[in-house]
Order: sequence, then structure tokens, then C-alpha cells
Amino acid sequence: MSCEHCQDLCVKYVIRHPEHLRKAIRIAKHALNEGILTETKATDDWNQYTFNECAEKMIWGDIVDYHFVCKHCGTQFVLGAETYHGSGGYWSPENEKPSATFD
Repeated sequence: MSCEHCQDLCVKYVIRHPEHLRKAIRIAKHALNEGILTETKATDDWNQYTFNECAEKMIWGDIVDYHFVCKHCGTQFVLGAETYHGSGGYWSPENEKPSATFD
């Protein structure tokens, strides 16, 4: 269950274009900088770049798969996209229903 710190992040944000991915990366980076989220290691490491490299240089590989957790309540989040074929992706909480979907 999300908390007051991460409740604004508990949405599903559909990624269909590179600009959507850039926005999702900026949102995650801001939450990390504010001390709301911390990055966790994904089970399968598909990423060609660290999240820090991705956020600082706005570069990513064919697969984007970054995972985060709220430092306050433990809610988990995923930022995932398949960029090679352009099939898109999403930002979303992993284990709970998002409060809204932005498509």
C-alpha cells in the first residue's frame, strides 16, 4: 500500500514515444533525488546502461527495465520499455493497482 511519500507515483503511465520515456525517466530521477525511491536490482538485468547513465545522458538500450522501491513504505515500481521495436512500455507500481492510468 502506497504512502504519502509515493502516492503520486502510484499511477500507470503508458510509454508510446521516446518523449514519454524521457518524462518517465525524469520522474523517477526526481523521486530518487528527493529520497522517496531507491533503485533495486532487477532479476534479469536487460539494461545496457545504469539508471544514472540513462537519466543523466538520456540514453537507453533496446530494453529498459529499472526497478525502484519506496524508502518509506516498500511499494515497488517498474519502469519498463521495449525500445528496439518501439512496442512501448510503462511506469507503474508493481504489486498494487495504480490509482490512475495515463495513456
